[in-house]
Amino acid sequence: MNYRIETKATFQVFGIEKVFQLNGVDTPAELWKQSHANGEVERLTDNAGDLPAFLNQYYHKVHAVCSYKKTEEGSFPYMLSAFKGDSSKTDGYTTITIPAQTWVIFPSDPFTWDKFDETIETLYKRFFSEWLPTAGYEQVDGMEFEVTGVKDGLSFVELWFAVRKLT
Repeated sequence: MNYRIETKATFQVFGIEKVFQLNGVDTPAELWKQSHANGEVERLTDNAGDLPAFLNQYYHKVHAVCSYKKTEEGSFPYMLSAFKGDSSKTDGYTTITIPAQTWVIFPSDPFTWDKFDETIETLYKRFFSEWLPTAGYEQVDGMEFEVTGVKDGLSFVELWFAVRKLT
C-alpha cells in the first residue's frame, strides 16, 4: 500500500467555508461545482500567492480541508482552501490554523480528471478499511485534506489524514 507519514509544523489555510449535514442533499461536490461556476475557485487561486515550501510546483493552489473544527452533531465543516503564505490575500476569507500534526498521506497513481471520483473513493477506502485498522494509529478529530495537482499532463490526488500513534 502506497503511503507516507510526515510531521508538519503549524500552518494556516484560508478559503470558502461551509458546514454540511451528514445526511443532507447539499454536498462538498456541489460546493466545488458552484464555486467553479461563479468564479470563486479562480479568485481563490489568484489570491493564494506562492505555495508553501512543503509543497512542490505540481500541486494546485486550491484544495479542501474537512473536519478541522467542531460543529453540531450530524454535521461537518468543509473548506475550499489555499495554504496561507506571505503573498496570500486573505481578505474576505475564513482563515484557520492547522496545528502541528503527524499526517499519513495517501497519494494516487496519475489519472485523467474524469477518473477523479473513482480515484478518491479508492484512497478513502484504503485508509479506513485497510490501513487504519492495522497501522497502530488513530485519526485525530477526523481532520483531513484533499490535495490535488497535475504532473506530465495527468492529475493526482493526495489524502492527508491527521493521525497519532495508539498508546
